[in-house]
Amino acid sequence: TFRQGAEFIRRLASASEVEVADAFDMPGAVSIVTGDARIYIPLDELVDLEAERARLSKEREKAEQDIARVRAKLDNPNFVGKAPEAVVNVQREQLARLEEKLRLIDEQLRQYA
Repeated sequence: TFRQGAEFIRRLASASEVEVADAFDMPGAVSIVTGDARIYIPLDELVDLEAERARLSKEREKAEQDIARVRAKLDNPNFVGKAPEAVVNVQREQLARLEEKLRLIDEQLRQYA
């Protein structure tokens, strides 16, 4: 999907180039983490890294809160026992996505440390 939409993304971002790959090594790049992708923007000369660390820290706190909320549901025997299996599975998938997002945020914070 991202490869097919690279030209569209380039135009929307007014970027000179868009690359899609499984991994990048871009020290100093700003990173945006979503449930489906990690976007790197090489703006190291234009971005306040301290502000970026603060933004990532805030995003990390939200991810931790979301993880705690989903875990509380999944740890509740009443929820797991009474909710339809599909609903429980959606919560498990959401937990996995949130944990991956947290891992990616932590990785980015380590790069800015």
